[in-house]
Amino acid sequence: MKFAQAPMPRDQVLLIPTKLGDVIPEDHPIRLLDELLGELDWDAFNNQYRYEKRGRPPLPPRILASVWIYALFRRVKSSRQLEYQLNTNIEFMWLAHGHRIDHSTLAHFRKNNKEAIKKIHRSLIKLVKDLGLIKIAELYVDGTRMQANASRSRTMTAAKASKLLELVQSEIDDYLEQTELNDQSEDLFEDGNSGEHLPEHLNALNKRKEQIEQILQTCNEADATRKKQNIDPEKNPFQLPVTDQDSRVLPNKDGGYAPNYTPIVGVEGELGLIVSSTIINSANEQDYLIETVDDVEQNFGVTVETVGADAAYSIGTNITELEFERGKDFLSPHRNGDVLADNPAVREDLTQPVADEDLDKLPRNSSTGVFSPEAFVYDEETDTYYCPQGRELQRAHQETRTQSSGEKVTFTRYYSISCADCRLLSLCRKGSGHKRGRSVNRDEHEKNRSTHRKKMSSEEAKLRYRKRLSPGERIFGQMKQGFGVRRFQTRGIESVLSEFGIMTIAHNALRITNVIGSLANLRALLSGNGKTA
Repeated sequence: MKFAQAPMPRDQVLLIPTKLGDVIPEDHPIRLLDELLGELDWDAFNNQYRYEKRGRPPLPPRILASVWIYALFRRVKSSRQLEYQLNTNIEFMWLAHGHRIDHSTLAHFRKNNKEAIKKIHRSLIKLVKDLGLIKIAELYVDGTRMQANASRSRTMTAAKASKLLELVQSEIDDYLEQTELNDQSEDLFEDGNSGEHLPEHLNALNKRKEQIEQILQTCNEADATRKKQNIDPEKNPFQLPVTDQDSRVLPNKDGGYAPNYTPIVGVEGELGLIVSSTIINSANEQDYLIETVDDVEQNFGVTVETVGADAAYSIGTNITELEFERGKDFLSPHRNGDVLADNPAVREDLTQPVADEDLDKLPRNSSTGVFSPEAFVYDEETDTYYCPQGRELQRAHQETRTQSSGEKVTFTRYYSISCADCRLLSLCRKGSGHKRGRSVNRDEHEKNRSTHRKKMSSEEAKLRYRKRLSPGERIFGQMKQGFGVRRFQTRGIESVLSEFGIMTIAHNALRITNVIGSLANLRALLSGNGKTA
């Protein structure tokens, strides 16, 4: 049997070398990507460089950004993998204009250009907006967890840090005693010098001590915050990931706990482009909704009319600010679901008890099994609550609490005068021997929250909210499944913000090129908008 012969021997010299561009078809998507990126304003990067007569000139930032964006298209995440592609893959060679870029340069670019990458992202959105492809009247906000580049097992608590600090201090004391430096220790540590004159071992111990003291301070501050949130630091202490101390141990999307960051994105509703992004190291993504809306309106000169988010964002401050103060259409389901249509607690005469046959239908707390606050009905005219037995819960006192966002919210507590002789006591209270009657809290946003809940219970609002699922959920699916990024490669929140910024540009660029379809269509759009192709 005969097989096909090679067109030429491997060591054959080519008399007429092939051009790099001849291998890339004219309709290849990489040409469309390259021309799209060429329309952006790269001055944010260019101004960072100081051109000197000596040494080699720096690589163009556009090339470095382009190869990273295209690397995500091809599920290449490592700087070493990208270096290999630049040396072997003709597509990357063409995109990089033949530059051979080492992995350290690629890694440095990805983690140290947070602000410049953010400006390039805005330039891309403004270009698409000027071309008439988006208006940014609708904004859908969502967040996810993405694992940090840190070990789950290498975490530090305040107790561990204290013990380690004692060991290091003990080692320092032993070393000083052995080297007969006791009398000079005060001068060595407090003379204001950098410590370069210290013995190498002692200098290393001193630096290690400073690092542990910083960790201990962070852990103590976090434990103090947890205590204010009614979390016992003794039973559930704060754990600081040692490898990446900006990350936090949070629940994974796939189950379990690990050092994570929480990316938050704002997505416009026409093409599903990311128009705003940030990263936090907590689970309180709902506190950044207003900030995301402001970021979009200020950066792109638009007025967002509709804001959509999942139930986690339907907190009182967001509802009041967006729906009632700014007049926006805020689509976010209530955390407890729709208004209970068959809630027997809502009755004509609140002073009368709920019928015995309806007691099992009253809303219950899922964890304790007792009546939930929804079993108590508020009467605005008398400023009192009525319990299922028809007794009043009178206004007792007010207190101001600081939310996780830093905003102060006023709560009013309502108490029943007495519950001791109530026949429903076992259904309303957990345990026995309570000194006070049952209480219900009501914050200053409760009225607006109730009105918003009624709105979101309508079929018309539910239908409009469903539109959020496509643009809002597609983003993280593309990043995690399409790009294969489920874990950050860099460490530290500043570097992670820079890395995620490249991911947002890559997502938008992929979406735009898919919608435009061809290089000819892009040039037609640019010429129609008065831009030179």
